[in-house]
Amino acid sequence: MPVEETQDKYCFRLGDLNVNQAEDGKKKRTFSGVAYSGEVITDHWYWDRIIFDLDSMQIKERIPALLDHSPRQRAGVINEHSINHQQGLVVSGDLMSNEFGTEVAQDSDDGFPWQMSVRIEPSSVEEIQADASVTVNGKVHQGPITVFRGGRIREVSFCALGADDNTNAVAASHNPTQSSKEDTDVDLEQAKAKIQEQEKTISGLQDQLNKFAADKRNSAIDALAKDLGKEFTAEEKTKFSAMPDDAFDLMAATLKQFAASTQQQPPAGQHQQAPLANPAFAHLFTHQASAQSGTQSSGNQEHQLSAGAKAFAAQQKGK
Repeated sequence: MPVEETQDKYCFRLGDLNVNQAEDGKKKRTFSGVAYSGEVITDHWYWDRIIFDLDSMQIKERIPALLDHSPRQRAGVINEHSINHQQGLVVSGDLMSNEFGTEVAQDSDDGFPWQMSVRIEPSSVEEIQADASVTVNGKVHQGPITVFRGGRIREVSFCALGADDNTNAVAASHNPTQSSKEDTDVDLEQAKAKIQEQEKTISGLQDQLNKFAADKRNSAIDALAKDLGKEFTAEEKTKFSAMPDDAFDLMAATLKQFAASTQQQPPAGQHQQAPLANPAFAHLFTHQASAQSGTQSSGNQEHQLSAGAKAFAAQQKGK
């Protein structure tokens, strides 16, 4: 939502701003006005009845004076202010000699009724119900009424706004703790868009993670084939790729130990069964684990390893 549109929604129409005439010997043009009278504001389209607590209002000694609340359009500086129950918030300052300060001065000289819009950010918003009353700025006010407490004035802007009979100054824009239905709808759409963006990012990261895991498993399968001195079939690789990490690691370790044990030759005259490093997997190789005297062929060893690997993969798939 554009800043200008937001400021228009949150402006209080209160009164005129005085831009003083140029004085001999002074280079800077000055301005002054009652920024807020301390009275109840009753003509705002958003707040039904609202009042700013002067006693808790906060403002620095020097704050910027902008044009239409735009930080890029610096028109002057508020140098002095006073706050009391009799006059309210009175401010005065100097216009800058840049194009924006000159615009305010020139338009004022030509009769344009500049308004002053004060951005006030309440630290709390108090809602007084119809059957209750509240004392603010030295007066008792009957509910329903909204009270801004601890209002912090951040900046003052020159705006083209209508006037109210209560004071000769200024409007105030603010950030209320309540929000209109339109604001809620906009916030909801922004939240949905943000969620969709995050979901897209997460999906992309998950795809990268899956690819990394697949590449890592393929490298592990190739390394296992090299260690065993055999080449796995496409079916075997597919089964190995689908196995959980812990199951694949256990299977690879078992196959390596089995392959190493089958390569050991028994002493002359003895027939010895090749031991498995992990007895829990003995059932995978019982049909071909018995060693025969003499040297086994590499083709027979590949048959044993493949059969063991397939049996292990089938067992893990069934879990």
